[in-house]
Amino acid sequence: MTYADLTFEQWNKRSDDAARRIAAEIAGRLDLTVVGLRSTVYAGRSHRVALFDRAGMRFALVPGGRPTLGYDAGRFQPAAGQADSFADSADEYGLPSLAEYVDAMTSPARAVELPARLVAVEAFDPGEVPLAPGDPLAGLAVMGLRTTTPDEWEWACGAGAATLFRWGDRSPDDGYPCDHRTGPHREANLWGLAIGQDPYRHEVTTERTIVCGGDGGSATCGGSGFFLGWLTLATAYRDEQFGQWLASDAGYADGALTRPVIELG
Repeated sequence: MTYADLTFEQWNKRSDDAARRIAAEIAGRLDLTVVGLRSTVYAGRSHRVALFDRAGMRFALVPGGRPTLGYDAGRFQPAAGQADSFADSADEYGLPSLAEYVDAMTSPARAVELPARLVAVEAFDPGEVPLAPGDPLAGLAVMGLRTTTPDEWEWACGAGAATLFRWGDRSPDDGYPCDHRTGPHREANLWGLAIGQDPYRHEVTTERTIVCGGDGGSATCGGSGFFLGWLTLATAYRDEQFGQWLASDAGYADGALTRPVIELG
């Protein structure tokens, strides 16, 4: 088995000594430094996190497998506050039913095959890549990196959680994400990644029209309603219009982040 074949279950079943050997071998092959291994619990699920360093950039091991990504809004049962918030937004903006709207704003449920990989713990401004100022993302390839695909991003964010958000189905009904400086959205996720924490910090993917992890703050800035503001942090959130506009000549590059990946194959 190559390390690209390493699944969530296989990795967590390894003994601590075996896990340390795997981490050391990955680091040796890819010229990385092992920062450490630690056990973590997020939203009731446990995992062994492996962290690596490359020239000051921190990466975490994200195991592979055949996960189900996307979201089926038919299984969403909103809390009273979520339903009330959406009803107010629907009245103001002429939106369809809550289930129809959530379905339209999330990627469809689907099973995919994903190999294990290393994913950057923090996303960063691609303009900070010094190697290709005219095409910052091309600079990642020169560094032996690339940005995430949409499927990789969802898996990296949700870590297989079947709920709307990576922490569950509930969201606060007394403010937008930026109003809550603490909470599950501010914590590192199951893989140890700081991801999907702030709708203003949306991330580009390999698909030019698909951004993840936020909507550029549009729902929050526009006062669209608390539930709509939190929905932008849903693992499978997709704002097609925003993505298409962002990729057009009228769009902007400032503020969009990228999350590098190192392949293990």
